[in-house]
Amino acid sequence: MDTVIVAGGPSLVRAALTKVIDASDTLRVTGTAADRDELRDLLDARAPADVVLLDRSVRTGEAADFTGLIGEICAVTLTVVFGAPSAQEVDAQVRAGATGVLAADVSASQLVSALETVSRGGLVVALGTVPAVNTVPARVTPGLTRELSVREREILTMLATGQDSASIARDLGLSPLTVKTHITRMLGKLGIRRRGHLVAFAYESGLIAPGMTHTSFIADRLRAAS
Repeated sequence: MDTVIVAGGPSLVRAALTKVIDASDTLRVTGTAADRDELRDLLDARAPADVVLLDRSVRTGEAADFTGLIGEICAVTLTVVFGAPSAQEVDAQVRAGATGVLAADVSASQLVSALETVSRGGLVVALGTVPAVNTVPARVTPGLTRELSVREREILTMLATGQDSASIARDLGLSPLTVKTHITRMLGKLGIRRRGHLVAFAYESGLIAPGMTHTSFIADRLRAAS
């Protein structure tokens, strides 16, 4: 069973999130924290949680230091941001290392599913009813996506829109080993060390935009080929 720390937000919200998570068969909450200092104390324990669910309103003690806190947590364990106020923030949060970004209006089942996916090594961006932006400014070397094959771009898009390796293999009719091989090759081509940062590249390069789905990626590819 994977363990979760719930950090930030009003105490009532933390209690509600804890109740939802503990009701699942695969997850349990091992601690809650009201602010950064309490969270640091929990992460300094001998057995930190597998995932930190970090409320966007967590008190950091310093203005505009939320992405810094994400990076601090990601050095220890996986991080899922809860309550993203706008799609525009997704890019900065995944660049900081978050492997999950959720809107505050996700359902209980979506929350549990996202935590399960992230704990298995997947990536989740679920913005719920938050309007998606049309474009994401590229902050990486232009043309790097051309180094990727069509299959690699497809797998990268599926990773960045929330699917794990097992579901990608199933949907594409590939073996899990083949999917992992494609991911390893992408890391080498892009000069990225950590698999979790592939999603950041997907957003920064403009390959996908917040709110985009794998289905819309396929539709765009078909239109481009016609």
